[in-house]
Amino acid sequence: MVVTSSVRIAGVLLVFSYLIVPALAGILVGGSLRTRLLVGWAFGTAVSVLAMLASAVLDLPTGATVVCAFGVCLLALGAIAGLRERTATAA
Repeated sequence: MVVTSSVRIAGVLLVFSYLIVPALAGILVGGSLRTRLLVGWAFGTAVSVLAMLASAVLDLPTGATVVCAFGVCLLALGAIAGLRERTATAA
């Protein structure tokens, strides 16, 4: 019920970003369930604040800016996690 009403209010891309991307960030970092949960919360909060500030400063639409920021930050986190994994297996 909440997801359905959220999609109607905010849009499917924004709701999808808030539901899926922080969870993926937690999975990328790994560790225990508690660690993944804390990473997801921190990632979601930090990216939201960053995107809303960018939206205000650059005078961009907030929803699209948040979705793009989640995508860019997830790609950056994935690249960092991939490099970290590569260096761990090489050592």
